[in-house]
Amino acid sequence: MSFYRSRRILDFDYCLNGQPLERVNQVKDLGFIYVPSLDFRPHIDSLAGKALRVLGFIRRHFSNFDNPKCLSVLYNSHIRSLLEYGVVVWSPYTMNNMQRLDRVQNRFLSFTGHNLNIKHPPHDYSKIKDLFKFKSLSERHINYSCCFIQSLIDGKIDAPRLLERLSIRVPGNTRNKDFFYIPLGRSNFAKNAPLSRMMSIFNKNQ
Repeated sequence: MSFYRSRRILDFDYCLNGQPLERVNQVKDLGFIYVPSLDFRPHIDSLAGKALRVLGFIRRHFSNFDNPKCLSVLYNSHIRSLLEYGVVVWSPYTMNNMQRLDRVQNRFLSFTGHNLNIKHPPHDYSKIKDLFKFKSLSERHINYSCCFIQSLIDGKIDAPRLLERLSIRVPGNTRNKDFFYIPLGRSNFAKNAPLSRMMSIFNKNQ
């Protein structure tokens, strides 16, 4: 696989010991789906589909469960664990991708509202969220990003190469109180690269 961000595709036939290597357009490594454009949309699509299939299994086999604690354990262990694995790497930044993941959680809330006989307006799951003390997935992604950066600074995450790429701002006489200097990006892809995105989130939530 050749990774690129330009319109001009790098297409070269590589060989190893005289044998041509097979070219692929998608590869899965450590649970993440990579494509040549480094866009995580295929990974998010796959993730949302898998989570919905698990949710379908839960709805079929646990439709008589009316214990909030049991339902919460089912969601956290089988669905949320899928939606949040490695999220600091692939966290969505477009509204469409965010909504795809939130839709999974909303369907679970709709299912639990029916099981627990909680009346609520259509598409308004605030009562059920309060019962389970659920935050939106976007809020949880923000918390994960801040925790990751803080753990990196505190040495709880042993990753010197990542640590040296943190652009810590030197205090000055300006009113800017941001902890990190965010490199300028010419595209949304550059602005939302994992470290740049997490530094920006940390600045807004410190």
